[in-house]
Amino acid sequence: MDTSSTTDALMAFMACRSENELRAKVLKTILASTKAQAIAVYLPDVTGRKLIPFACDGGLPVSRLPELENEVGTERDGVLDALQTEPFHEAKTQGLSKALFCRHGSLIGHRLLLESEERNNTHQQVYVFLLMPSASITTLQKDHAAMHVLWHSYFHLSLLLNSLDTLQKDGETQAVQSKVQKGQVDAMLSESLVGRSPQIVQVREKIAQFAQTKYAILVQGETGSGKEIVARSLHRLSQFADGPFIAENISALPANLIESELFGYKKGAFTGAMENRDGLVKRASGGTLFLDEIGDLSMDLQVKLLRILQEKKLRPLGSDKDEPVDFRLVCATHVNLREAIEQGKFRADLFYRISQLAIEVPPLRMRDGDSVHLARYFLQEIAVSEGDTPKTLSSEAMVVLEAAELKGNVRELQNCMIKAVFLAFGTDVITGTMLRQAMDQQITCTPTVQSSDAASQGETEELMLAEKGLRTVLSDFEHRLLSNAYSRFDGDRRKMADFLQIPKRTLANKLSSFKLSNGGV
Repeated sequence: MDTSSTTDALMAFMACRSENELRAKVLKTILASTKAQAIAVYLPDVTGRKLIPFACDGGLPVSRLPELENEVGTERDGVLDALQTEPFHEAKTQGLSKALFCRHGSLIGHRLLLESEERNNTHQQVYVFLLMPSASITTLQKDHAAMHVLWHSYFHLSLLLNSLDTLQKDGETQAVQSKVQKGQVDAMLSESLVGRSPQIVQVREKIAQFAQTKYAILVQGETGSGKEIVARSLHRLSQFADGPFIAENISALPANLIESELFGYKKGAFTGAMENRDGLVKRASGGTLFLDEIGDLSMDLQVKLLRILQEKKLRPLGSDKDEPVDFRLVCATHVNLREAIEQGKFRADLFYRISQLAIEVPPLRMRDGDSVHLARYFLQEIAVSEGDTPKTLSSEAMVVLEAAELKGNVRELQNCMIKAVFLAFGTDVITGTMLRQAMDQQITCTPTVQSSDAASQGETEELMLAEKGLRTVLSDFEHRLLSNAYSRFDGDRRKMADFLQIPKRTLANKLSSFKLSNGGV
């Protein structure tokens, strides 16, 4: 093998992408240059007493090659073993201290002495056995020198390829883990933020992106659009997930109690303060504090909240000492805080502090196709609560849903489906007529501004759901519906059944279960 051939081979080795590919090229290069019929390569084990098969080419798999004893005096048989009894030639070769090779008939053996301990080859030796025609000593010396270069390069390149392969596998593993984690995040968010529209998908993506940061987040959206659900999702995905999630609606707190509820107080701070009490801010330490309707916070309390956010210290009412606090703040509002700033109702410095990141929750009417998807979800939820099979929506009902304004957003839709389920007594399908009737009974409110009566009623219904549970609320609504129908038709079951669109037998069972008068027929 001449120098140019060796150089070309080394250049080809650099293009290999795996150790196996590199090993195969080394073997083929040696076979082609020496015109050998077969090649077998051995490495000594850690003791040096045995030679272990490492590579071969010529039709015999490595697993079929025998291990060779490497000690003088041991019993040997076979041609390969006999070769070891032959003396190795030692001759000066350019670039090498010695060239060690021997001949046994058509079998040529080369013992390559390498300069370093590649692949834990303790004895720094590689044994190459070639099946080839007779060759001159000069030719064998050249072959020996070339093989020394090739195998020396092989071991160095194989280390590099193995390192690259490990890095690639680690990268692939991390990519798979990342994909799995993303799938888990998507699944979790899909369970809480129900919907398939591009608008709600974008909200989920922002939640997943923002959750791991410690920045304060402002969630904006109309009443009933799901701002608290967004806040809870941010908490569950954050580094504060093991801590508490403390939520409060500022507008639901009496004005004279907001300060003590938020910041806590010490015993004797005011009349009625009979003991020390931690406020919402202190209780949220180590977790997430969610303040809904932050725009309703008074200007003087805005100053106190800003100080806490900047210094991460809290001073309860009646105390002269600061207490450290550390929490993730998520605020929500349905009002335009920038307009509130211009009107002098909200501090600009607090606005910039609570809106380091922002998420806009779209109203239901702007979420393409989600009305029907959410309605089916609520029907499934109601059925599970009632221990019944879920009702379905007729094609007309789906048209009605798609066209509905639903100014109360998701909360209004949920309430509507509760009513529709009980208007559909005795049937598995909710019709368009039933759905319109359920919508007519809804409380109407504007997207951004509620009347005090509507807001109060909406909060009352939400509190009922939270305190009593869905099953109790459904039962109460069913009782009211039957009572109203009974009064309206003076107990006439036929008219009641027609109005409620249920069979007489179902009506009789319902009247009996609620202990209502039998009435007329």
